[in-house]
Amino acid sequence: MEVKLNTNPNNKKQKYDKTLIIIPLLLVAIASVFFLVYPEKSASVLNNVSNYFVSKTGWLFMSFPPVMLLISMYWAFSKRGNIRMGGDNAKAPISMWTYIIILFSAGMGAGSVVFSMVEWAYYYSAPPFGMEAFSLAAAEMSTAYNMFHWGISIATLNMLLAIPFCYCYYIRKHNTLRLGDMCGIMIGEDKKYSKVLVKVINLIFIIAVLGSLSTTLGLGIPHISRSLSIVFGFPESSLINIAVILFIAVLFSFSSYLGISKGLQKLSEINVYWGFIFLAIILFGGSTIFILDNMANAIGLMLQNYIRMSFNLDPVFGGGFAQDWTIFFICYAWGFVAMTSVVIVKLSYGRTFREMILGNIFGVAAGLFVLMGINGSNALSLQLEGKFDVAGTLASEGIQSAIVGILGQTVMGTVVGVIAFAIMLVLFIATTMDGASLTLASATIDKIDVQEEPSPVMRLVWCVILSVIPLTLTAVGAGLGTLQSLVNLIGWPIMIIGIFMLIKTGKWAKEDGY
Repeated sequence: MEVKLNTNPNNKKQKYDKTLIIIPLLLVAIASVFFLVYPEKSASVLNNVSNYFVSKTGWLFMSFPPVMLLISMYWAFSKRGNIRMGGDNAKAPISMWTYIIILFSAGMGAGSVVFSMVEWAYYYSAPPFGMEAFSLAAAEMSTAYNMFHWGISIATLNMLLAIPFCYCYYIRKHNTLRLGDMCGIMIGEDKKYSKVLVKVINLIFIIAVLGSLSTTLGLGIPHISRSLSIVFGFPESSLINIAVILFIAVLFSFSSYLGISKGLQKLSEINVYWGFIFLAIILFGGSTIFILDNMANAIGLMLQNYIRMSFNLDPVFGGGFAQDWTIFFICYAWGFVAMTSVVIVKLSYGRTFREMILGNIFGVAAGLFVLMGINGSNALSLQLEGKFDVAGTLASEGIQSAIVGILGQTVMGTVVGVIAFAIMLVLFIATTMDGASLTLASATIDKIDVQEEPSPVMRLVWCVILSVIPLTLTAVGAGLGTLQSLVNLIGWPIMIIGIFMLIKTGKWAKEDGY
């Protein structure tokens, strides 16, 4: 069933705030030039600033996901969960299945696909809890931690902005999708500092969305380029990266132009069904019983150690596992929280808060468990059976070589496996960028109705701007460490703003009798 949205109901002219387009564009341009001219210095500055914030605020980042989970469950199972967005008689225009796959495709990014293959190997070689590296205990815990990082905790964070956005938009009927404008309404538009604060927060929101995309693009683009070089014998070069970026840009721009029902929804469905086919081949063409057993075992270990994993800052031994990985993935999620919040609002018409919360948390988490469990367990079996040294290849040759080696051991073989995996990456990146263009275009409109979409032209403008980011990352050769630092910096302002909005939304709900 398609989402029925009108890009311009009643021929209403949409008003855009040009400063929210021009200023982020200038900041992207300045940052791009700085990274291009001073690649080593810029990376060093970014890493130093990131390390400072992580060292001072790590406890806050780590403790927030379980707290947010408790708050979300209260909203879902109290009388607030019965509130229907759009009114008591509103009907959801799409099925829950379509709802979840759009959120999964647009909200997780290519990073989830890449890490599903190799993340466990990082924990196998440098495990948490003082475990011995490359031990069976480390191998067992590696998949569990992979699922912890890409499961309930990361999906729960979307609720930080989704609950306030949905309540403000549907219940309080303030038809704006700008983070700053919503904050201004909550603070009081008559306050002297309100207008300035609104502008600043709107800019932070847009920059957070742009920055969060840097990681998924920085992880996905190089692998697609490497895949092409392997299959077709092209030498790896910046030109191949640029060609890949331009192809993806055309794909998501076309989808964005078509809108949600004909574009994003269809692209998400193709993405998920292709992923199912790929995972089925991995599952039934590999060590099927081991994969299923390890998935079940990993979920059990993750649930058993959930509290410990959630607060494992390791201040006494100072192993740095949480700072290097758990906080990174939490911040990675924070960046997507900004983008996904608008998509959730646009798709949640006719749903109760209970349906919205549970669908986002457990529906998306279930998809991530399957993705991480099958891909990760298959690769782990290759490591333990001595068929391919994933951890060694990852350490010596990098992520792309490790993934190519894993795919070469599947029944698909290197060429077919690499092509199939690259297509999955392209589809994930395209759906993420499509969702981002919808978010950014909506965030620059003064007012937007429930059944209204941003104009196709404005979405295309953001598509062009979004294409600049991966071009810059490709040119400077940004590595995983640089991407981690960028994501760590993006997370904290969104968290602070979201906490304020969530508290205010709770007060609103009490005032409204919920």
